[in-house]
This record gives sequence, C-alpha cells and structure tokens, in this order.
Amino acid sequence: MAAKLIVLFAMLLGALSLATIVAASPEQTDKNSYVVTGTLQELDLEKASGKIKTDLEQTVAFTLTRPDLFKGLSVGKRITVRLNDQGQVIKVMETTIPELPSIEK
Repeated sequence: MAAKLIVLFAMLLGALSLATIVAASPEQTDKNSYVVTGTLQELDLEKASGKIKTDLEQTVAFTLTRPDLFKGLSVGKRITVRLNDQGQVIKVMETTIPELPSIEK
C-alpha cells in the first residue's frame, strides 16, 4: 500500500513538472520556430487567423498558411502548435491532459 502511494506521488510530481514546462510561455525550439501549448480560443479559417490562450493566461495570435492543419479541431480544444518567426502555423497537435490512476482501494 505504501509503495503504491509513493509511486502515485512520484507520478503526480512528474506530471506537474511536465505540465509546468509545457504550459510556459512560447518556448523557442530553434532559431526560426516556437512551440505554444494552450486552449484554442479563436479560429477564423476565412481570415486565416486564430488565437491560443496558454495556461499562464497569455494570448498568442497566429496566422494560417494551411487551414487543413486545423481539420477536426474546434474552439476550446487543447492544442500545441509550432509557429515560425512570422507567427504562421507550421504544425498542429491536439493535446490531452494525462489521467492519473485512482488511489481508491
């Protein structure tokens, strides 16, 4: 029982550490692109633009060169996008928050 609690506690700490790293402000991954994770707040395919609200309540605007990258996504979804230095979306990934196992007996 104690071993299970220790493992669950370690998993929780690991998940929180990862969430803190991912939820940070736009992370520079190389000289010409950035990764942003958050909730899709606005998406206008006609105007080829949108906004993401990060977990730190920062709003990041972006433009689309390939609207097909957003196929199947809607406002309110958690996503991760890679943006170039002009704020254009290069890649989109839908993200989910991992579920932790129950500690019930």
